[in-house]
Amino acid sequence: MLQLLQPIWMFLSAAAIVPLLIHLWNRKPGKILKVGSIQLLKTATVRHARSLRIADWLLLLLRCLLILLLAVLLAKPVWQRNIAREHRGWIILEDGAYPHFQTEIDSLLASGCQLRRFDAAFTRIQVKHLPTGDTTTTAYWQLLKTLEAQLPPDFPLYVYSGNQQRRFYGRRPALRLNLHWKVYTSADTLHNWQAYTYPLASGEEMVLTGRSSASGTYYTRQATPAAGGEPLRICVYTDQYKQDAAALIYALQTVQQYTGRKMTIATTKPAGEQYDWICWLSDAEAPAPAHGKLLKYAVGKALPTNANAATVNILKYIPAATGDSVALYDSYHHPIVTYNGNVYTLYTHINTAWCSLPDDGLFPLLLLKTLLPVPPAGIHDMRAVDAQQLLAANGAAAGTPAPGHSGAKRNDRQRTAAPQRRNLPNDTTDLQTLCWMILFLLFAVERYLALKTPKTHDYGKAGI
Repeated sequence: MLQLLQPIWMFLSAAAIVPLLIHLWNRKPGKILKVGSIQLLKTATVRHARSLRIADWLLLLLRCLLILLLAVLLAKPVWQRNIAREHRGWIILEDGAYPHFQTEIDSLLASGCQLRRFDAAFTRIQVKHLPTGDTTTTAYWQLLKTLEAQLPPDFPLYVYSGNQQRRFYGRRPALRLNLHWKVYTSADTLHNWQAYTYPLASGEEMVLTGRSSASGTYYTRQATPAAGGEPLRICVYTDQYKQDAAALIYALQTVQQYTGRKMTIATTKPAGEQYDWICWLSDAEAPAPAHGKLLKYAVGKALPTNANAATVNILKYIPAATGDSVALYDSYHHPIVTYNGNVYTLYTHINTAWCSLPDDGLFPLLLLKTLLPVPPAGIHDMRAVDAQQLLAANGAAAGTPAPGHSGAKRNDRQRTAAPQRRNLPNDTTDLQTLCWMILFLLFAVERYLALKTPKTHDYGKAGI
C-alpha cells in the first residue's frame, strides 16, 4: 500500500493547471488569402484568430505529469506491506539457539511463520544464513516491550533464547503479547576469565580471576611473580584543609594495606608530574589534568543541612550551579559529587564538620571501588534465569490480576480495545529513488518533444 510521509506537499499538484493555461493561451496566426480583384483596395486590418483548442496533447500530458510526480516526490512516498496479515507469526531467535530447537523451528517455518533475529530491529533472517556472534546488549525485556507498539496482542510470537541472566536485567515489564518462550542452558556451564590485574608493592602481581556458572559468579585473587609494574600515583594537595588531607591519606593507606597495591601518595603541589589521581583539597583554582583524573572541592558559600548521601551524613554542602553530570545526590536531591569527563567535583568536605566520611568505616571501601574498579562480568556472566520467571510474559504479565479478580474484566476490555490503537508491523520500501528515475525520464522525453515541435505553425500563403 502506498503511503505518503509528508502528504502536505501534494498541494503542489495544483500547479499542474499552469501548463494547461499556457497551452490554451497559445495564439496561432490566421490564414491570409490575397484575391486579385481587390488588390487595389486598401488592405483590411488583419485579424488574428485565437484558438482555444490544444494542439500538443502529449507535451501537455508530460508537463502535468512532471509537476504531479514532483509533488509525490516531495511527499516522500513509501510502500508498506502488512506483515501481520501475511504471516502466521514471528519466530524470534537468539544467535546460537537454532540447533537446540531445530525440529520445532522448522515446523513453524513450514506453517508460514517468519524468522526474526532477537536484536533491536528484529531483523528478518534465513535459516541458511543464520548470523553468529551475538553483539546485542539491550535487555530482552526492553526489546520485547518495543513490540507492543507494533503488534496486536493476539499475534503469535515464538521466542527461543538462552537462559543467561545477563540478558534479563532490569525490571520485568507487564507485556501484553502472545508469547511462547523456550530457553536452553548453554553446554559451557562454567566460564573462567582474567578480570583484573595490578602490581603489588612486594614486586608480584595480583590477578583477579572471575568464575561464572549457572548458579553464580565469584572472583578469586592470587599473587603471581611479575616483573616491575607501574604504581598507582596519587597526589593529595591542600593549603588550608589539613584535616581533610589527613583523613583522605589515612583512607588511601588503608586501601593500600588491604590490597597490597603498589601505590605512591604525594602531598606536594603538582608541577607537571603525571598522576593517576590529583585530589585538589583547596579553594584555589585546580590545574587541568593532563593525565589521569582530578578530584576537587567546589567553591562557594556552605549551607547547613541534615541530609544523607548513601550511608554518609551530610552536615554542610555547597549548592551546585553546574550542568555537569551528577554521580551522587543527598536525600534532599542536592548534588554531592558531579563529574565532567575526568574532572570530579565534591560539594562537601572530607571533614567531620562537613560530613561523617572521616569516621565512616565505609570510606576506604568507597575509595577501593573507585581506585580499583573490577570490570563487570558482561558476556562472561553465565548465571541462569529460572524458566518460571518467564511465565509472566507468556500469558498474564507481571502485575496482572489473576482470572476472577475484580480487575481482570477491566484488563480484558483493555486487551480487546488494544488492537484499535496499535499499528500492525509493516515492511517499508522507500520509493524516492524510483520517483527520481521516472522524473528524469519524463523530463528527457518532454525536452525532446519540445525541441522537435516548431513553436509556430506555418500555414503558408496562397494567392489568386
